[in-house]
This record gives sequence, structure tokens and C-alpha cells, in this order.
Amino acid sequence: MARTLAASLLPALVVAWAWLGLESPARVRDALAVATLALVPVLLRSGVARALGAVAAAGGAAWIAFGAQPWELLPWRDERVVAPLARDLAQGVADFYGVYLPFEPGSNPEMHSLVLAAIFGFVLAIGQLVAARRPLGAAAVTVAGVGWPATLLGTRAIAFGVLALVAALSIPLVLRASSARSILAGGFVAALVVAGATLTSSATTLARESALDWETWDIGGPRRDASDIRFVWDSNYDGISFPPEETVVMRVQGPRTPYYWRTTTLDLFSDDHWFEHLFWLDQVDHADRNLQRPQLVPERSQVPRNWLDQRVEVEALVDDHLAAAGTPVALDAAGLGTVFLLSGGVLRAREAVSAGEGYRVWSYAPDPSPRALARAATTYPNALSRFLEVDGRFFPHYGEPGREAVVRAFFEDPAYSDFQRHLPMYRVAQRVAGNARTPYGAVLAIESWLRQTGGFRYDESPPRGKGPPLVSFVTRTKSGYCQHFAGAMAAMLRMLGVPARVAVGFTSGTLEDDEWVVTDHDAHAWVEVWFSGVGWVAFDPTPGRGTLGGEYSFASGSQDAVARLRRGDLTGSARPTTPSRTPDTSDLGEATGSAERSPAPSIVAVGLVVGAAWIVLLGLGKAAFRRARYLSRDPRRLATASRRELEDFMRDQGVDVPVNATLEVLRKTLHDEFALDGRAFARAAASGRFGPPGILERNAANARREVRRLLEAARSELSLWARFRGLVSLRSLRAGS
Repeated sequence: MARTLAASLLPALVVAWAWLGLESPARVRDALAVATLALVPVLLRSGVARALGAVAAAGGAAWIAFGAQPWELLPWRDERVVAPLARDLAQGVADFYGVYLPFEPGSNPEMHSLVLAAIFGFVLAIGQLVAARRPLGAAAVTVAGVGWPATLLGTRAIAFGVLALVAALSIPLVLRASSARSILAGGFVAALVVAGATLTSSATTLARESALDWETWDIGGPRRDASDIRFVWDSNYDGISFPPEETVVMRVQGPRTPYYWRTTTLDLFSDDHWFEHLFWLDQVDHADRNLQRPQLVPERSQVPRNWLDQRVEVEALVDDHLAAAGTPVALDAAGLGTVFLLSGGVLRAREAVSAGEGYRVWSYAPDPSPRALARAATTYPNALSRFLEVDGRFFPHYGEPGREAVVRAFFEDPAYSDFQRHLPMYRVAQRVAGNARTPYGAVLAIESWLRQTGGFRYDESPPRGKGPPLVSFVTRTKSGYCQHFAGAMAAMLRMLGVPARVAVGFTSGTLEDDEWVVTDHDAHAWVEVWFSGVGWVAFDPTPGRGTLGGEYSFASGSQDAVARLRRGDLTGSARPTTPSRTPDTSDLGEATGSAERSPAPSIVAVGLVVGAAWIVLLGLGKAAFRRARYLSRDPRRLATASRRELEDFMRDQGVDVPVNATLEVLRKTLHDEFALDGRAFARAAASGRFGPPGILERNAANARREVRRLLEAARSELSLWARFRGLVSLRSLRAGS
């Protein structure tokens, strides 16, 4: 048993390490817990005992990874499908590859659960094969378990490949050793090789580890070198301290008008914090400098006369984000290696851009008049729904009939009692901007209140209030820095139904000899608001950083807009218009390229190697995720779980289910797509959710029984391949259900 454990230990650690490389920050404790559970069965002597131990360990791992109690996973229903096709497997796995890596586990809990499931599955297989004295099989599983995540880790793939080979070779070495001394000697040699590979792969990273996050700069301490300044863009409200001496981080040649140099956007608002939550759109081919046009950017962004040309040279910055004004539309960055285009027009290089490197980028940065913003149409496309989300609830858009009743139901819903912590901030938003006749009027009202009339002050060491930090900032302390102001404004706009997000990067800097000199002191956060026919427009509620208090541009940079804000003319015209469209063109002058996009990196080969394991883990994870919703005695929660289970099934089958679909919408969609009568389910779910206390339990049970009947009937009519695609799809998990 000791020999078996010794032979399994190094491969298990390397597999766990490789998969944790997909997360930032990595949750090591969870990974060690599931890996330990996977190794426990190897301590048992007989094969039958090890198999039973593996089943028990799988239940515990599911509990850790998905929060589901083991007995809730039974009975296993008919989601399993045999004989998968490589094409369908690649399509399903591609859902996981849509998020830029490394991902933040707090913002992507489903992906974190799948990482833990993968670690458990591979480590369990390695341990079982080692215990059965199948060293070649265990070595193959080790290589596959390390190789799969390694293909996603860019330049670190080579180092992980070395580690995988070392771990695989250590298995027969330990199993065939004739004494404890030889086992220790072999382990020592393996450890040396691992250490060498690790140092080789991370030499550049280690050289930068003295870099510090921009939110926690320390006034004291030595002056930082060029490679010592690193930025972490997710929200932080604990305070900042800029160093006394400014350090130039980059220089920008191009427009003489000041612009914000945006590096990324924080699109997800969860637990009173903003997070970068972007999706992979394209890999930039340096032979074709035109970029794919992101959603929500107007067609006029493709007309070259509307572009800003910028040449950026990095001096003292450790970051893989590429800064640009507005939304990048074309890029010349051949010297930076692989560059990815993410949702929202964010550009990220595979590696951090080094000092002395540069790139040329063309951007679309709208310059609308206040009148155009006030007259913008208020019909919003479905793609904007994620920019109206607050803690998993999607607020109706501005001006939608019955909006107040829906919002009131959000805050009164006992199933989401934690959501009520946002109510004070919503009430403030209503009070400040409730009389605005247009979204633009609401935006200006909140901005001027935060910057001028609300009694706020800029403070880099704000007091800590009780409760959620942004709610406390808006209602009590009224003291903070740019992340407080931008985060509060974007959250209040979303609750009012105005699509908004937090943008982070740098203010324009100082214009010297026809180039903008940007320092670490220019790091900043502001707000971007979407307007129909215009796109994303910048607003800055932070005193001293916006137009009213400094040299930086606000909104369109229009003096008319500033004058309107100062005199309190906030409402604008109430008449919405449909914006005109400018014909599309791809003329770029020097940067002309083909309109075809380079294909996404192929994952078929990787999927073929580990397809079977992925299917089992994904099926188990989705089943556990669904059943975890029923871990409650509250009949209202149980009725809601039944409704969400039906939504999940339809989304995984490619049906477009609105995020705020009512039971009547679900019933009609079910009838239209699957020809099934869902009236009994809708009645039971509605009664279990909103009925009197005496009948809630019975109706919640009826809703669960009805949804099972409907799903069985729907599956019986599906083809084998349709059921398989539903199994491997992550659309239901992405929807936050």
C-alpha cells in the first residue's frame, strides 16, 4: 500500500497543479481535498474494496465540487449517452473554451466545479491503475491529465509537458524499486527534474513577483523598476496608496484630444463587487489587422474615417491587456505574439507585454452630441441583458411597461432574501434620477449627484461602513475613490434599467511633444453606458478625475454636455429615434486585410484523447448542479428549482429561453418547440411559488413530478445526437440557473 501511494503521489500533484493553472487565483484547498479523496481508495487491498471506496470517494468529491450531497445524485436518470461523435464532443467542449483563461473561480463557479471534477477523475484513475499494477496505463492517464489543461496554458505548455513526462516515468520507477532507499532516491531525482522544469517555465514570472497591485500601492518602500508595476483590475474598496514618485507606464502617439485608455471592462456585478467576466471571440491573425466587430458596437465603427489611430509604447507595465481608446477595430501587434479579442472589444496578449514593446491600434470612440444621446432609442437588443444584471437578477430595461412591478417583486421575493441588501441603493437611484425622461437624463443625474451635489468626497483611505461596501458608500460614508464612484454609478444605472459597466485603465495622461505620457498615477476606473446607434459612451462620476474637476474627457467630451450638466438640464428629449446606419466597409489603408477570420484553435485532438472522461465528468457535474437546487425544505425554492430545471433542459437543446421568462412564456415555448402541454406544470409551479402556505408543499411536489414527466416525454422524441449535444452543452450553466 505504501508503494502504491508513493507511486501515485507525484502524478496526482502534477495533475492537480496543471488544472489549477486554469484558475486565478487558484483554490488550492479544494483541489487538495478532492485529490486526497481520490487517493484514499488505493490504501485498500482488494480490487472490490478499492472499487467501493472509489464510489464513496466520488460522492464526497461531488459534495465538495458541486455542493451536492451524495444521495441527491441518485437515481441516475437517462442523461447518459453512449457512442459519442468527435464533432459533437468538440462542439460541447468548446463551451468551456469560450471564457478567457485563467478564469476567476468566484465569477465562474461552474467552471471551478468542473476543474475539481477533472482533478478527482484523473487522480482516481491514476491511483486505481497503479494499485492494479498497470504502470503504462497510469502513465498514459497522467500525460492526458496534465496535457489537456496544458494545451490551454500558452507558453507554459512545454513546462507542463516536461512535468507530465517526469510524473509518468516516476510510476514504474517507484513500483519496480527494490528497497525504500531506491524509492527515496528515485523520488529525489524526480523532484530535481520537476524543480528544474518549474524554474525554467517561471523564471520570467518570478522576476516580476515583486510587482504590486495598483489598488494596494504602498507609499513607503524603494522605487519600482520598469518591470515592477502590475495592475489587477477587479474592484477593491479597501483603499489605495499611490507611490510618491510617478512612473511612466506607457506613451501614446495619436489623437491630440484626451481620451481614456481602456484596458478592460468589469461586466459582472456580484456580491457588491465588479469582476472582469469576458468571453473569447477571436484570435487575431497578424496577417489580417481588421478585428471582428463585437456585439453592441454600431456598423459605423467599421468606417475608417471614424477611427482613432494610436501608437502605444510600453515602458513600465506588467500586463497582458492592451490599452486603447474606445473599442479597438484594427490592430498591428506582430511583435507581441498571440493576441486574443475578448467580448466588449478587450484585447489580451498571451503573455504580458514587456517594457520597450509596442503596438498600433485603431479604435472607434464615439463623439455624440448631448442631443443625440437624449434622443437615442430605448429599444434594447437581447445581448444587452447581461449589462442589466445585478447579483443574478436581470432588471427590465428603462421605460419598459410594468418595470416597477418586476423590480418590486425582486426585492420582495423571500427566495432571494440576500438580494434585499441592494434596496437602499436602488431607492437612492430612484430619488436622484426618478424624474429623468430618458436614459441619458438618468445618467447625467446620477453622475452630477456623485460628482457635485450629493456631498461626496474623494478619499484614497475611505472609512469602512457596515454592510455591502457600495451601499454603505452611497448611503452613509460618501467617501471613496474611483472604484467606489464608478461601481456605485454603474450598479444604480443597471437597477434603473440603463445598460452600464465599469471600465478600467488610465486617464489620458499629459500631452508632451505630441504624445501622451501616462503614469501609474493615471490608473482609473470610470463608467461606460450603452446608447442605441452610438455604442458605449464614457462617463466619469469621480470628483477631480472628470471634466468638471480635471483635464480629462467626460462622455463625448462636448462642452455642450458639460454646460447641460452644470445648469441641471438633465432630461433631454423624450422622443426616441431609430439611428441611421452607415454602410459597412473594410478599407484600412495600410492595414487592409481579408474579412475572413482565422479559425479558433482546434481542440478535436484533445477531445478525442479525453472525451470519455469529459462526458462522464460533465454529466455528473450537471446532474449534481441541478439536484443541488432541491436541497431545501422551502416549497417556494423547490417550485423555483423545478422551473429552472425545465429552463436548463430547453437551453441545452438550443432553445432561446429569456432570462426572466414567466411560467406562461415557458409553457408556450415548451408547446412551440416540443409540442408538449405544460399547463399542469405551470399551475403547480405557480401555486407552489405563490400559493397560500397550506398547499405549498403539495404543489411544489406536483411541480417537480410534472417537470419530470415533461422531460421524459421530450427526451423520448429527441434523436440520440440531440440528446448528446444537450448533455455536453454548458448553456444552462452559463445562464446562471
